[in-house]
Amino acid sequence: MKKVADLAIKGETLTALMKDYETQEKQITPKQRKQKSGFEVQWVKVPQRWIERLRTANVSVATFKLALCILAENHKLEQMAVKEIVLSEHVTGLSRGARRRAVTNLIRLKLIRVRRMVGKALRVIDLYL
Repeated sequence: MKKVADLAIKGETLTALMKDYETQEKQITPKQRKQKSGFEVQWVKVPQRWIERLRTANVSVATFKLALCILAENHKLEQMAVKEIVLSEHVTGLSRGARRRAVTNLIRLKLIRVRRMVGKALRVIDLYL
């Protein structure tokens, strides 16, 4: 019968196995984020209804920028480049306060409907084109 001590790996064999283990560990990378689509909007149709309501409402420049951003994101949504229209600071380029006022204006003008979730950016549910 062999003793347990005889089965233990020692010396050079142990160091070689440890090196192999370390290289295998380095090759395993954490799950990487999915790459975003390279789709870029070249032009956007602006509905006449939106133009009239925004012009007559005498709203701020931020509201105009947000309206155009929403229409561009809607075009991406139609082309299947995005899953939903998210009104984050990264997408809109507006500060939190300006974005909040602009969203309120667009809702008041009955151009969009949004879904609000605690701790997350606003999502546009409906566009009234």
